[in-house]
Amino acid sequence: MQFDVHGKFKPSRDRSRAPISRTIAQMRQAHSCPQCGDLLVLPEWSEWLDAGHVRHLWQCDACGYAFETRVEFAAA
Repeated sequence: MQFDVHGKFKPSRDRSRAPISRTIAQMRQAHSCPQCGDLLVLPEWSEWLDAGHVRHLWQCDACGYAFETRVEFAAA
C-alpha cells in the first residue's frame, strides 16, 4: 500500500498486479470450474441439509458445467 504526504491511501498505478478475479479468490475460498478452470464466485443454489451440512450447486458461466459441493460444519 502507498500513502501520500497527508497519510491518505494512494492507489498504485502498477498495471502488473493480479487481475481482480484473482484478488477476490485470495480474499475468500473460491472455486474454479473443474472443466475449464474459470473462477466461480457464488453458487447457483444452496440447500441447508441439516444442522451440520449445506449443499451448493455450482454452474460455470463460461462453459455451462454444473457440479455440487457439500460443506460440513463442526458441532458448536
